[in-house]
Amino acid sequence: MEPIWDKLQQMHVRTVVGTVSWEDFEPVEGTFDYAAVDAQIAQARRRDMRLVLIWFGAFKNASSTYAPSWVRRDVARFPRAVAQGEMKEAFTYAGAMPKPVLSVFSSRLMDADRAAFVVLMKHLAAVDTDHRVIMVQVNNESGLLRDSRDRSPLAEAAWKQPVPPALMRYLASHRGTLKPELDAVWARQNRRSAGTWAEVFGSDWQADEIFMAWHFGRYMEALAAAGKQALALPMYVNGWLGPQEGQPTAGRYPSGGPARRVLDIWKAAAPSLDLLAPDIYVPDAKPVLAAYDHAGNPLFVPEAQFKTGDLFWALGEHGALGYSVFGIEDGRIDGQLAQAYALLDPMAAVITRAQAERRIAGILLDDGKPAEIKLGGYTITVRETQSLLKQMLLDAGLQAPPAPPPLPSETEGPSSRPIPGDSRAFGLIIAEGDNSFLLIGKGFTADFSSGPDLVEVDHVEEGQFNESGWNAGRVINGDERLSIIPLDRIGSVRVRLLPPGH
Repeated sequence: MEPIWDKLQQMHVRTVVGTVSWEDFEPVEGTFDYAAVDAQIAQARRRDMRLVLIWFGAFKNASSTYAPSWVRRDVARFPRAVAQGEMKEAFTYAGAMPKPVLSVFSSRLMDADRAAFVVLMKHLAAVDTDHRVIMVQVNNESGLLRDSRDRSPLAEAAWKQPVPPALMRYLASHRGTLKPELDAVWARQNRRSAGTWAEVFGSDWQADEIFMAWHFGRYMEALAAAGKQALALPMYVNGWLGPQEGQPTAGRYPSGGPARRVLDIWKAAAPSLDLLAPDIYVPDAKPVLAAYDHAGNPLFVPEAQFKTGDLFWALGEHGALGYSVFGIEDGRIDGQLAQAYALLDPMAAVITRAQAERRIAGILLDDGKPAEIKLGGYTITVRETQSLLKQMLLDAGLQAPPAPPPLPSETEGPSSRPIPGDSRAFGLIIAEGDNSFLLIGKGFTADFSSGPDLVEVDHVEEGQFNESGWNAGRVINGDERLSIIPLDRIGSVRVRLLPPGH
């Protein structure tokens, strides 16, 4: 990890998502090894960085490979989930050895997982005296694959029980704001207020997903509530997305995980969790970010692709707390994402204040069409600068510029897959008051209007923030105003407008 920590610091990363594996943390029942935890805290302290720790406990990517050997060997004490196996499982192949999948319905598993997690939190309370660890993820991408619900004896017994009154009360009190998919499943049974799981929700995969979500949520609630008793850090779970392309039903994606259809079930089941977070590997992040910006759920993205524009959209449109790229250790220190972090790092207080006061907007032009933003008393029309310059040259009888070349790869190293930089126009606009706006990003042009009338630009200056605040650079004027935001890199400018009717 030593060279990785150094590299992340060069990339201006503020917070590292690290891990704690139950298998390594408690290799023998009741015997704990703190070395990996303490090493991460020490490295973060040396570099004045922060940590989010993932607890890889009983569930990781809908299997139990991180559970200790003493847990996985004892199937009588820690029974396995039973799946019908009729569904094709993602990320495996015919003839592959099976992965262990423990049953979330086992109270003894929950007790063992919770006990180890509490030891971890007590250790953090004792050794992390300067608060390097700022948040904890409770297990990872939980849920069940190959079936829409667990068919083990413990699970079958739970399926025949009445739906817990706490869930029924939650649904009734939040009826007007439930996810439409959840409300539709409840409505088809006439929104019953009591009954077994089948009586209230039905007996298809959608009902099974609700059943599994409640029980996975209660499992994670047990860990989070006990962990917070030891150390009151924010805690969250992350979700493998579904339904998605190639994974249309629960079981093809993990049934019962915090997927968008059952976010309200998780809210009801696990009030000690501070947020439910999406892992984003789909081509279009916008619908995912919107789906998880729901019912007061703070947005944090713990895993995502190298697509820098998605980061700006999450910050500007959904008040994101953070955006973590999976495999960031493969990123280039001079890459597009590193450029973004370098500009955004000293702006953290500016961005969070603007989010809280709703003075910020995100820009992500992924279809070539202009976007219209209402901000700071103005209407702002945002367009792709490359398209505008091309049209202006053609209108003047000049040759259009050649298409820009592909951006350099965001990744490097022999084991990394080349990923070109984000070619879309993206950024943030922040209203500062007094007709002043910050524009940060790449490849966009913004025109401001008040009512039906366009307004006039008074002053434009390049610059960026540092520890002391805004550090002004060049004044932008004349022809340079055709593209005040760079086309080939991420930049920032401050624009002052002449007030309407000046």
